[in-house]
Amino acid sequence: MEHLLARFLAKFTYLAIVAVLSAAGLGVPISEDLTLLLGGALAAQGITMYWPTLASGYFGVILGDVLIHHWGKKMGPAAYDHKRVQKVLSRERQQKLQKHFAKHGFLTIVVGRHTPMLRAPIFFLSGASQVPLWKFLLADAVSAAITVPVVVTLGYYFGEHLDDVRRIIHKVQWVIVAVVALAVIGWLWRRHRIKRSR
Repeated sequence: MEHLLARFLAKFTYLAIVAVLSAAGLGVPISEDLTLLLGGALAAQGITMYWPTLASGYFGVILGDVLIHHWGKKMGPAAYDHKRVQKVLSRERQQKLQKHFAKHGFLTIVVGRHTPMLRAPIFFLSGASQVPLWKFLLADAVSAAITVPVVVTLGYYFGEHLDDVRRIIHKVQWVIVAVVALAVIGWLWRRHRIKRSR
């Protein structure tokens, strides 16, 4: 799979990067991180140029995310009955997620961008939960502005060790998720204590 993807990106360069990342955002089983890493590696080989590769990667990521948000918005509440959503999120989690979107839409989207496996469902359901496009786009754009350059640059400098780099990226993503989860739990616990003391 990796070799086929690398050949496709090498042949069609920037257009292929945008197309593949857009498809990945919509749920096609292609790794976003692998695509960005391969893009960086191609730039290091001189097949593409670094800055246009970075711009293509960023645009492709955002486009894919906006498309899945739009798809969720068109489906509305029925999106919560989708097979893929029910496979990943129980009814209880769905209800919690809806409350999070209502109270902390921006933060939920930021966390979603850095959460493996849950990224697509969270973006899909943000549309279904009527999170405004401007808010979704702002949260996603800010998050992607950090992660996309980092991953492309890692591919540029360490393209010969992609498997090792991907393992490190996944570990870092889970650490971020754990830190954010602990921060949210701590905040909720503190809020609960303040309410009880009143």
